[in-house]
Amino acid sequence: MPISLFIEQHSSGIAFYINGDLQFDTADEALYHEYLVIPPVALAQQRFFQTDLRVLICGGGDGLAARDVLRFPQVQHIDLVDYNPEVLELARTVFKPYNNASLESDRITVYTQEAFEFVSAIPDNYYHVIICDFTYPTCQEDTSIYSREWFQQINRVLYPDGIVSTNGVSPENRTTGFWCLYQTLLSAGLMVKPLQVDIPSFRRHGYGNWGFFLASNRDIKRFELERIALPQSLQALTGEDLWQAFIFPDKIAQVRHEAAIHSLDYPQLFYYLLNHTFTLPKDNDLNVTVDFIDIQESGNGLLAKSDLLKIESVAKAWREQIYQYSGSTDNHADISQLLPVQHRYHSPKMTKEWLAYLKQLLAEIDLNSLLNSLLERSHQLPERMASELRQLADKIRTKQPLASLPPQTTQLLMVLSITLLMANLITPDAVFAKGYYSGSSGSSDDYDGEVEGEAKIWGFFLTAMGGFWLYSIFTRSNDE
Repeated sequence: MPISLFIEQHSSGIAFYINGDLQFDTADEALYHEYLVIPPVALAQQRFFQTDLRVLICGGGDGLAARDVLRFPQVQHIDLVDYNPEVLELARTVFKPYNNASLESDRITVYTQEAFEFVSAIPDNYYHVIICDFTYPTCQEDTSIYSREWFQQINRVLYPDGIVSTNGVSPENRTTGFWCLYQTLLSAGLMVKPLQVDIPSFRRHGYGNWGFFLASNRDIKRFELERIALPQSLQALTGEDLWQAFIFPDKIAQVRHEAAIHSLDYPQLFYYLLNHTFTLPKDNDLNVTVDFIDIQESGNGLLAKSDLLKIESVAKAWREQIYQYSGSTDNHADISQLLPVQHRYHSPKMTKEWLAYLKQLLAEIDLNSLLNSLLERSHQLPERMASELRQLADKIRTKQPLASLPPQTTQLLMVLSITLLMANLITPDAVFAKGYYSGSSGSSDDYDGEVEGEAKIWGFFLTAMGGFWLYSIFTRSNDE
């Protein structure tokens, strides 16, 4: 995917965007980078007293995290690995006044490489501090560097008692995604302390507050955090602010118990980021808090059963809902699984509105006519499907409610409805034969009969193939 870099000039400096997402604004970037960098290096400096520290920065090609690591004289060497040569070039030119020419330091070595590949080649117990400064994931592939396998590699190359710091996502706006990362770090054998901080430029862009994780392969104690020495001339971070960052509203903190682990085999993070169903409670519900400085817990070990963004998982969720509710008057369903958001510019609210539209379309289907048409061709169908069609027709003619239908006929009804509706959404005129081709940019006078014929064939093909595919999924599930 092509990467778009954009620099905005303003009175307080610059703002940097990658693919339209804000990476930093010089008006307040110190908030982000000081919370990400200062606590782990200061804690490592205390744990490894009079030891030359080796630090790894993954991502951070803008040089701003490296600038703050270089505040510590005890740091002997920094390896910085970033896959984007354009960002690294900006760090050496446009960003140089803001990162204090950090990439020119003789204490730093820069690698233009994928971080996962780089870390996999590093020997065990090599770094005292590892800082992960990655961009927000915009596709499933981006989440590999937030997986359990990634943090296992990080733990492997981390020196015993070493410190890890990684940026997260917003605990407010992406609550389950934030705690998914928390559980993933725990599952990799790390002891974890979550933090949150309010960054004005991030909030203005609708990102909410921002989260970080401080972790180690040894428990991080309160007395250690109270004794760390902060460098001089920090712009944003103070000792009191740091203690407050570990405190979360209980309503938000409780979500951590529900979040699943994100792994390469069982990906979950991107689903949580797209389908953020948690709603922030009212202010008076946020007074009860949890202080994570005094909490050390093991992970819940919860793995996702499947990739909920795959179409097969969606079909399975539909099937399970049918079996669950076909004999019940309870019509509630997990909308996020029935029709999960698949694109980062969509939202759960849009999904609910679309489902309401589908409900209206379903009400317009003449089921008797549809079934009669199918029964006329039943000799072309497998005997089991034809038998179920006849059973369904009998049930509908006797006006039995849907809840009393057997699961087999109910799922067949769903298959027919879904395939008809999906084909209508893609090529509506081909499915319902309205005599109008909405895909044409011309007027009705320019209507092309040949296009109509092709569209009808394509719509029929979509409907038939979709129906066969969904039905085969249900049949396989029944046979298993």
